[in-house]
Amino acid sequence: MDNEITVEVNTTYKEIDKILKEKGFKIVRKYTINDTYMLDSRIDSTNLSNREILKKCVLIRDMTPYHKYLTYKYKEFDENGNIINQVKTDCEIENIEKAIKFMEAIKYKKLFNLTDNLIIYSNNKIELAVQLVDNHIYIELEAKYKNKVYTVKEMKNMLDKYNLPYDKSNYFVKKAEIKMGEIL
Repeated sequence: MDNEITVEVNTTYKEIDKILKEKGFKIVRKYTINDTYMLDSRIDSTNLSNREILKKCVLIRDMTPYHKYLTYKYKEFDENGNIINQVKTDCEIENIEKAIKFMEAIKYKKLFNLTDNLIIYSNNKIELAVQLVDNHIYIELEAKYKNKVYTVKEMKNMLDKYNLPYDKSNYFVKKAEIKMGEIL
């Protein structure tokens, strides 16, 4: 199981970039993830919540300039909607368009696309991703860094110690749920 925390930033990208650099962070890489959310068209989703629908989705993931994948994400939530466990399974593919056609051939339909522009910052103690998704800015911190695996509590403490401008009431922002809510 892989864990991560994701928070929504309360300022502009220009300002968060400035703050991070002032705190000793440097940009180490940039890339874009284009996800196409596909759902089995035989599923009756009329009585399902957005979260329940997303649990049934397969993503066609283009991680420019790195890899392309079919991705399935499994997440467990507590009673407050916090992610307590998650695992991601990837199958590398060569061609996004062929993957979409394949999924459509087995009766999957496209729900929506989500584009996530990532700017990865590091200060050699932690690495975090500033994510630009539509009109939202997020910071994501993953549990694994430099052969160490951190607990959710440790990740929260690491992020909190930098006193960044973000919504401290939610450490498990669900970007796909927000996107789905906006388009439906």
